[in-house]
Amino acid sequence: MKLLFYILFLGLIITMQSSIIAETKEKDEAVSKDPTTLYPAKTLESAQGQQTAPGEISYRLTGMLKTDFAYANHSVLSFGFDNLVGPTVAKRQVQARDSEPRSGIYPTSSLLGAEISYGAKAKAIFEADFVDLTKSTAGAETKPRVRQMYFQYNPSSNLQFFLGRTWDMFAGVFPQSYNASAFMSASGNIGWQREQIGLWYKLGEFKFGSAIGTTGFHNDPNVKTNIERNSMPTITVRLDWIPSTNLLFTTSAIGTKLKVSDPKTDSSRDGLPLYPDQTIDPNPSLSKTIANQTANQRTILDSGGVSFGFVWKQGKFESRGEISYGTNLTSITASGIAPFQSTTYGETFSDSNLGFLSGGFANDAKANTKRKFESPKEVSGFLSLNYDFTKQFGLGLHAGISKITNPEILVGADFNSLPTSRSDQFQWTSNPKIMGSIRENLNYGIRMNYDPEERIRFFLQTDVFRTYYKDVDRYSGVSAHIGSYDPISQTGELRDPGNQSSRPSAVSESFMIRLGGLFRFDT
Repeated sequence: MKLLFYILFLGLIITMQSSIIAETKEKDEAVSKDPTTLYPAKTLESAQGQQTAPGEISYRLTGMLKTDFAYANHSVLSFGFDNLVGPTVAKRQVQARDSEPRSGIYPTSSLLGAEISYGAKAKAIFEADFVDLTKSTAGAETKPRVRQMYFQYNPSSNLQFFLGRTWDMFAGVFPQSYNASAFMSASGNIGWQREQIGLWYKLGEFKFGSAIGTTGFHNDPNVKTNIERNSMPTITVRLDWIPSTNLLFTTSAIGTKLKVSDPKTDSSRDGLPLYPDQTIDPNPSLSKTIANQTANQRTILDSGGVSFGFVWKQGKFESRGEISYGTNLTSITASGIAPFQSTTYGETFSDSNLGFLSGGFANDAKANTKRKFESPKEVSGFLSLNYDFTKQFGLGLHAGISKITNPEILVGADFNSLPTSRSDQFQWTSNPKIMGSIRENLNYGIRMNYDPEERIRFFLQTDVFRTYYKDVDRYSGVSAHIGSYDPISQTGELRDPGNQSSRPSAVSESFMIRLGGLFRFDT
């Protein structure tokens, strides 16, 4: 599979070079100058030619009906759930059925939307699809999901305000067909969707943007019940440079502070316990009183990152790429690889290389239930190459990678607790004790499209997902041979670490293929 990928990649590069040289005299396809609407490109191009008189209300229908057949040889996950609609990682095979192939037909990524314009001064955008990433089977019962709902106001040709829910201003280069969603239905950028209030200001070849937005559920697509509704919103700044009509460079930064509290506290009462501790301490002391007061206090975590990206169009060739680095962010390339994680000091000790220690010190450490919060740091990036050989036929390559740079803080899976064949229970990636935290993810693939008509497209897309999970540290190296050791008495027991080949691997790989078609009905 890898050899085939490299051969196709080399052939595409050679074809692109010869075609670009032959077409230097042709008119270049312009890059959209509105970074908030880089996606979807064809919709925007048709919209840019429509002008309305000042004060006139006009309506425009947007959307498409898309259906595809998806097949994966092993279990794949979409943001922590077994789901073929928008897979992002290969699932670790901890159950017998994880190695079985699965398939489905999915019309749920179809889009339906509307644009309502008030001359050239204002526009309202509504867009919905039918994908529910929280279900392991996203079938016909899936309910509509709001993708975008916002309006923009243009007081002048150089200034624009926007308010509502739209794609995050941070990391705004969309990966096009990436994330197995195939042509005009990408999941969005790294920042996912966010409720925002922001502005754009254009000055020559540069566009400056800034916005404030919600944290909480929209810090990334995974639901977190112990993030407070922060008094501090996300703050984003972005600078785009468009030196020519076919080239765009962009850089952005985002930051916020996450207020995290113990689940037993109530955010509406400033972190106080949900119920009072009515037990009577027979030996009260000042130190115990202070400890009880700090036990449920909220923790503040820094969250933020930077990104750099580009979009380049030359004749029939287009390339998009972006890299980002941050803390407590979520990359589209790795299915929520780096949201903050919560654990206890006891769990951290048990999972470490010192987890084999016994005796009074070790027992006290393992019994420590004081909650702690870790902040994974992540680097990620993607690159997509697209080439239209003819008006009807196109070919593309895409690849993405995301990696945790401080994996030592991640929660690992204890292979002793891994189920081996339990079809009656399902294990989510949100249970790192079973799955292990994701520490790295890689995806690459090739896609082809055939457009018999201007509004009709049939496509074929392949993807290879390779995902690395973390095991408990004490099951590697010399400590794997130590069953227990008491540092006081200096006595201990050895153990047989077992055959590593008999455990579920910490590396999982899945191959996926999608075949389908879509009909665009934009007016």
